[in-house]
Amino acid sequence: MPATFFARRIREAVGLSPADHEALRSLRVSERQLENRELLFRDGDTVRHCSILLDGFLARSKVMLEREQILSLHVPGDFPDLQTIHLPVIDHDVVSIGPSRVGQIAHTDLQRVLDGSRTLTRIFWRETLIEAATFREWVCNTAARDALACIAHLLCELAVRLDAVGLVKDNTFHLPLTQQDLASATGMSTVHVNRTLQELRNRRLISWEGRTVRLFDREALERVGDFTPEYLHNRLHASD
Repeated sequence: MPATFFARRIREAVGLSPADHEALRSLRVSERQLENRELLFRDGDTVRHCSILLDGFLARSKVMLEREQILSLHVPGDFPDLQTIHLPVIDHDVVSIGPSRVGQIAHTDLQRVLDGSRTLTRIFWRETLIEAATFREWVCNTAARDALACIAHLLCELAVRLDAVGLVKDNTFHLPLTQQDLASATGMSTVHVNRTLQELRNRRLISWEGRTVRLFDREALERVGDFTPEYLHNRLHASD
């Protein structure tokens, strides 16, 4: 595996020895390009490899009563299907948001590397725990926060996660989510999403032009979203 966003994030968060970094580099990766809204996996597929997101965004989603619910968003460096090492039948869709590029690693190859390194085994186990913590926060976000706080929280989370892999500059980042995607991620209607974004713009907290988001006052946006980054277990944070 070439030097990846994943390796960078892990070095920043918990450290990675040269030997473990080399073990990651030794993994054979088959790259796949996805178009906007193209499925990486479909609910019910049997998966024999794990995918690392190299570029772009992916979403986990399920369709209930003809409505899509986005369950999580994934940024470069994420493994959106790490659980398939032990649970190979996937129970949701994984779809590209905008064009994306993934690297696919056979379960057998990844398991070989993990068997040879306690550190990497702990690191990948840690990834699944962080994913669970993030999912819990998403449940709280959609269920307990009002619309303004909900979208503010989501934008703050994405800023921290993209920061960790060097994809935020001057509080500005690329984000190809549509208003329909935001509605699917927050349980709102697109009309409510539109009004909420307008309110965030009117407060001079964000701009969102095309696929570029800028956070004008990140600390104020965090206060609106009741956002603290501890659940991400990532040392990189703009206000540190």
